[in-house]
Amino acid sequence: MEAARPSGSWNGALCRLLLLTLAILIFASDACKNVTLHVPSKLDAEKLVGRVNLKECFTAANLIHSSDPDFQILEDGSVYTTNTILLSSEKRSFTILLSNTENQEKKKIFVFLEHQTKVLKKRHTKEKVLRRAKRRWAPIPCSMLENSLGPFPLFLQQVQSDTAQNYTIYYSIRGPGVDQEPRNLFYVERDTGNLYCTRPVDREQYESFEIIAFATTPDGYTPELPLPLIIKIEDENDNYPIFTEETYTFTIFENCRVGTTVGQVCATDKDEPDTMHTRLKYSIIGQVPPSPTLFSMHPTTGVITTTSSQLDRELIDKYQLKIKVQDMDGQYFGLQTTSTCIINIDDVNDHLPTFTRTSYVTSVEENTVDVEILRVTVEDKDLVNTANWRANYTILKGNENGNFKIVTDAKTNEGVLCVVKRG
Repeated sequence: MEAARPSGSWNGALCRLLLLTLAILIFASDACKNVTLHVPSKLDAEKLVGRVNLKECFTAANLIHSSDPDFQILEDGSVYTTNTILLSSEKRSFTILLSNTENQEKKKIFVFLEHQTKVLKKRHTKEKVLRRAKRRWAPIPCSMLENSLGPFPLFLQQVQSDTAQNYTIYYSIRGPGVDQEPRNLFYVERDTGNLYCTRPVDREQYESFEIIAFATTPDGYTPELPLPLIIKIEDENDNYPIFTEETYTFTIFENCRVGTTVGQVCATDKDEPDTMHTRLKYSIIGQVPPSPTLFSMHPTTGVITTTSSQLDRELIDKYQLKIKVQDMDGQYFGLQTTSTCIINIDDVNDHLPTFTRTSYVTSVEENTVDVEILRVTVEDKDLVNTANWRANYTILKGNENGNFKIVTDAKTNEGVLCVVKRG
């Protein structure tokens, strides 16, 4: 019994160690790295705040939730406001909750909103520059939101050369948006390297700018190679999706099968491709006559199909649909446009011609030929003046000697009985 105690104590300690390790692992996997978004002091409702890389935190998430109802998170990581927000001098934060409903795994991303800009100190001369060296520049390519409300000038980032650690460096930039059209859009502070934008930019006009940054000493020497700097203009959902036609017209045969393709509609959106701003959803929002519902529309492709085989041209020969396209994958705050779709129901030969009378009586003088002696009429509910409606008359009995013939009047569709030879 005494020999068993160390084993029991060791097993207990091992279990506690495993539990502690497991608890630490579970706790560590719960939260991902923090994200800071720089925003203006006022955020309007239903505006893009920024994007968070959700896949980097949790690739298997199928449920996304925000801890703050003032913010909505889309599946691509876009953060949108749901209400107008005024930021105080302090940071505002919220949590993005990611979870997998199948295995119950959960992750968190802490998001901080900040509108203060950092004060940057100037540099001072240390000693004379002896030679040019290839050094490390900062920053990496930056971005700004199109149609920004400012305030302007809007700070973008700091251009910095590591030679400024020892020497006085003056910064300058050239290229599109600086000394080329659109001129004076960007400028850099000579002493600090702070890069600014002076006014709003439309991404649909300029997707990005590639400017060249220079670092020189006061005497004009260039210790650095010029730095190509890309400024990407981030898309805002500021363009409505537009149908390619104001009115679509399609034709389909009556009595067709369920699922028959009627036609396809299409819309375009000038916002950035392959983003939520250009992810379109189609739908039918109205039908005339309204009942019953006879058509459906694929939300992604815009293909219209039939949902009933009871299309009867003789009852209704035309339907009018009001259709809608909405971006943001069809979410309620997406921009939307409507159009009209006319569906004509074409005729099929589904009605028998019927005589309007069951018997006719007529007379003719003897020895008369090539004269009309009788007209017979039929009813046919198929489309008038088509092959489905046009009657073809035949004498089945009583004309064994060929004294009579019957032809169709092309205008009235009547059968015209004539004498063609003497009896």
